[in-house]
Amino acid sequence: MIVFTPSELEQIDALWRACPIDHVWTGWAFPGNCDDEVWIFRNKANWRRFTLCKSRTAYYIYDEKRRIVAKAPSLEDLLLNVDAVPGINDPLPFD
Repeated sequence: MIVFTPSELEQIDALWRACPIDHVWTGWAFPGNCDDEVWIFRNKANWRRFTLCKSRTAYYIYDEKRRIVAKAPSLEDLLLNVDAVPGINDPLPFD
């Protein structure tokens, strides 16, 4: 995967801060030991941590089993739809 730039991290933060307080996207973190991933925290169905990664052409959100649960060509497209990521017991969109 490809490393996130400082401007992408700023965009992630701005998109998160634009969410209403009761939105399912409850936070995010840049672990620092992995420059190519960001953690997305969500509370729908259960507290969950997803991994956000990017390729040359798209951004991906993976679940805890490294299955793709969301994909989009831009951060904005992907992160504005975090609420559409399946809950823990929901079927995956790419299965």
